[in-house]
Amino acid sequence: MKFRNASVILMLAVLLLANSAAATKCVIYVTDEHKMTINNARIYLDNSSLPIGTTAYNSGLGRNAWVGDISQSGEHTLTAKWVQARPNVIYHQGSATVDIAGNSTMRITIATHKV
Repeated sequence: MKFRNASVILMLAVLLLANSAAATKCVIYVTDEHKMTINNARIYLDNSSLPIGTTAYNSGLGRNAWVGDISQSGEHTLTAKWVQARPNVIYHQGSATVDIAGNSTMRITIATHKV
């Protein structure tokens, strides 16, 4: 009986810790002019020189996306950059302004265009 009570208490503690996270889980899609999702696009938060992540194929979503947590709340500008390598090198860039609040899940799409 003691083992059963201990496992219930441990389960409740884990659930409380999971709910106390102050980060917003984000799914970010980067699209081209044909509305196709892009693989290997770098995503930047505000004016940072280091990317927060890179899009990749996500089998759970069935599309190219970046899935991660953004711990900063408020209004932010997300910028996406990628390079089309064939047949010529063409740079693409786009941005979206989003208001990140709470610990909800957000789906964000950043449309890019040729630079």
